[in-house]
Amino acid sequence: MSKQHKNSQPKSSIYALQDSEILELLAALPQSTMGRRYGFAFQLMATYGLRAAELRYLQVRNQESELWLRARRHCTKNSFRSSESCKLEAVPVVNIDGIPQEWNLVARVAMGERLPPLGSDSEASQHLESYLNDRPIWREVQNKALQFGEQAMVNSFRQRYACAAHNLCDTDGSTDT
Repeated sequence: MSKQHKNSQPKSSIYALQDSEILELLAALPQSTMGRRYGFAFQLMATYGLRAAELRYLQVRNQESELWLRARRHCTKNSFRSSESCKLEAVPVVNIDGIPQEWNLVARVAMGERLPPLGSDSEASQHLESYLNDRPIWREVQNKALQFGEQAMVNSFRQRYACAAHNLCDTDGSTDT
């Protein structure tokens, strides 16, 4: 952790959720239709490193064995571009014993399991963040992140994926990133 000047407002970095925190958060969600929908969204984000808006663009291919992010068009004020479809690679969340969680995410997407209301692409993160902010366990995670000078937010699921994937590369002895 770097030293900060008293009067400066540093830009905080995004906290990478720990797998144990994700599992605690999921366990604390209400056993209701909406609780399950939000849990599904968080499982997908943590396992596949998705942004909130990307949840709207999932599709299953190859005899329902692969999860893909389908191509979509991006419109900005002065430009128009499209993204290409890409196959998503899972980095499973593991429990305290190192056992990967079997959430059957590809099958659940293939069956059309519903996600929570996400609004437009620009609103998706805000919708998920609002839901998390009502959870005491999320406030605990946010406080822990602040102790490290970081900020826990919806992108913390994606940050978890990035860190876990990086650690897998280090473990495997791979030099490619």
